[in-house]
Amino acid sequence: MKKTFYPIFSVVFLLILLGAGCSQLGGKGSKAPDGGVFKTTDAGKTWVTANIVPTAQGIGTLATTNVISMEVDPQDNGVFFLGSRESGVLYSDDATASWRLPRQAVLKEGSVYAVEVDPFDRCTVYIAKGSRLYKSTDCLRTVDDETYVETRAGVSVVRLALDWYTKGTIWIGLNNGDVLKSTDAGKTWKSVLKLGKEVSQILISNKDSRQIIITSYALGFQRSSDGGDNWEKVGGDTMKLNGAQQVYSLTQNSDASVVLATTKYGILRSKDFGLNWEALKLLTSPGQVVIRAVGISPKDANTIYYAVNSTFFRTTDGGQTWQTQKFPSLRVPRTLVIDPKDSAVVYVGVAEATE
Repeated sequence: MKKTFYPIFSVVFLLILLGAGCSQLGGKGSKAPDGGVFKTTDAGKTWVTANIVPTAQGIGTLATTNVISMEVDPQDNGVFFLGSRESGVLYSDDATASWRLPRQAVLKEGSVYAVEVDPFDRCTVYIAKGSRLYKSTDCLRTVDDETYVETRAGVSVVRLALDWYTKGTIWIGLNNGDVLKSTDAGKTWKSVLKLGKEVSQILISNKDSRQIIITSYALGFQRSSDGGDNWEKVGGDTMKLNGAQQVYSLTQNSDASVVLATTKYGILRSKDFGLNWEALKLLTSPGQVVIRAVGISPKDANTIYYAVNSTFFRTTDGGQTWQTQKFPSLRVPRTLVIDPKDSAVVYVGVAEATE
């Protein structure tokens, strides 16, 4: 497969040129050096930091950075994009061995809640930041800041999803609960759902892209089976569990036969793409810990990982039993990515708690 090269210098060249000086990229209140990204290659037994950032000023670090989103290129498991709470977006083309800053100043600061790579064109990247959806069609060399512009005061783009089957179809979720859809790569937009509460996740089925699950931090699950023309609230009696309607994140395996949701109650599982849910039995009591980062093996739905402050959990039997390992950060794990080719390789991004 042809590798895409982003506009950067090599790490080795920069190390020689700049020396081993170290600078922090975190914002105010982010002083503890246990932030950024952590990587394991043995399913959580051992961890290393993945925080090197070569810059014009020297070798920087993500060790104080709050990571709130992370995306792997679906066409290349060595290319990653990271969204932070205060330092904008960064990217890596060496499986997180190092991270790079984009050229555009607007993308080097502030909160980036979501980054997605176009499944049809790997050099096209969408970034949700503030009141805008940014788009680059040349591997972040330049960026279009007019793809979507929200004009209402205090309303931001916080969620983003791209249709893998229908080219040019984009979904965005706003912090006021509105969900919009574009079928022409962002030239025009149509409102398809109004939740009234901040959108927490948009999940497009890996099996049938007409099936969509959208969640909020207060109203549980909405599901469409016709590309967003019609919606139904789903979840049944599971939604009566304390905290189950406060949904943080969604993930699925390669054929969408299993979907996992992290909620204030705990982890929920669906085997019919959101129509019905069941609570996984965890080692912690419901609501005892905040779970935001969860992953399911693309090839084996019985292999599930999740992380909380200082602890990493793993099951290989669908949640009947769990193994625990020490996780090297006291921050809240916010995003978890499993290597699509090797499920023992896991990346976790962490951020300080805001609640």
